[in-house]
Amino acid sequence: MKKAQDLIKTYVCGHRNPDVDTVTSAYALAELRRLTGMQNVEAICAGRLPAKAKWVFDHFDIHESLRPKRDVYVRVRDLLDPKLPMIESDAKLEDSLKILESCGESSLPVRDSKTGRFLGMLSPVKLLGLFLSKADLSIKTSEAPLASKTLVLYASDRVHDIKTSAIRNSHNHFAVVDEKGVLLGTVLKRAFAEPPPFRMILVDHNEAAQGIPGVEELPVIEVVDHHRIAFNPTKDPIKYTADVVGATCTLVAQMFRGSGLVPSRQTAAVLLAGIVADTLLFRSPTTTQVDRDFASWLESLCGETAENVMKGLVSVKSPLASMPAEKAIAIDAKTYNEGGRKFVLAQIEEPHTMLFHEQIGQLKTAMDAHVNSNGIDFMALMVTDPVRGDSELLFSGDDAVRRALPYRNGENGTMLLPGVLSRKMQLLPEVIDALS
Repeated sequence: MKKAQDLIKTYVCGHRNPDVDTVTSAYALAELRRLTGMQNVEAICAGRLPAKAKWVFDHFDIHESLRPKRDVYVRVRDLLDPKLPMIESDAKLEDSLKILESCGESSLPVRDSKTGRFLGMLSPVKLLGLFLSKADLSIKTSEAPLASKTLVLYASDRVHDIKTSAIRNSHNHFAVVDEKGVLLGTVLKRAFAEPPPFRMILVDHNEAAQGIPGVEELPVIEVVDHHRIAFNPTKDPIKYTADVVGATCTLVAQMFRGSGLVPSRQTAAVLLAGIVADTLLFRSPTTTQVDRDFASWLESLCGETAENVMKGLVSVKSPLASMPAEKAIAIDAKTYNEGGRKFVLAQIEEPHTMLFHEQIGQLKTAMDAHVNSNGIDFMALMVTDPVRGDSELLFSGDDAVRRALPYRNGENGTMLLPGVLSRKMQLLPEVIDALS
């Protein structure tokens, strides 16, 4: 018999607006957890799989990568009770009553045998008149009076939104339908008081504001990260792995070795790609000797070199070349709350500086709109050339913060960031200093 925790779905997920390191570390950590005995675990992507990560999975012939998910909110469809039957409308009433008696519930949902649509609840109370008149119980169930004034839930309803009304309702269970009214099953009232059917492992982030929407409603059982710690308190102790390294994939590779396990060739390949992408082939100031050492180990396991992986990543068209400005500025954007200010720092890798300068007008317009429509104080877009090892900054919003940054002005309203490659280690601290 499976243990209760084995029946709960465990998602491994990185931050929203995912990059290569967050996607590949989620993939590899899910594999490690399966190898170490965790059941029902799945790596997911908080949104669309980025083009560079897609290149990694395609290049190494990995056909089942991460499933994109917009959110992890628990919905009514996740609470359906598979043990509760549904009554068919063309079944004999006496047969339907036997099913009702055998399941031990006070009522059961009835669906149209042809269309599947929900018709009402079969309840002995509604049948009292039939019993008193000694009516023929061989009639079709649909010909008997059904309880129609009952709370009906949609499968897509978020549990958080309807939980209170469901608990206060006098019924002990509720019919669940899809958007077309087709009956899907039944949810017991007690399901709303039970723990969520999902739990989370976070990689490459630890702040709920940066996580996939809905993460704040689920228990987090593990974190693997290489950023600053801004994690909310947890009810129970959790496993927390963090260190000052250039990539989350370095930590996951270290965890493989610490567990006495060797990743498969494909898992080693995606771990190598994550390290290469996040350290910009060891040029980023976040790079440590630990990153280099584990990259060498992974090279020996997958038969690929870090240099070749970097060439492949650079060959992928950047967001500036493949999508409109409003999407490009959001593809790798992180939201922060510091010093009473809410702001966004976005980053794009683009080795062709000319392409960036050609689009500055559209990018600035998109950033202004993003600031105004999302109630943030300012937004900064860092465009990084991984080949030259420099960046340029485009700013929108609070001009006092812009003037306080220690960078000189460049062309077309940009700011020059020579030698700056890391948003986390180089740009964010300067922004926080400017705020203070």
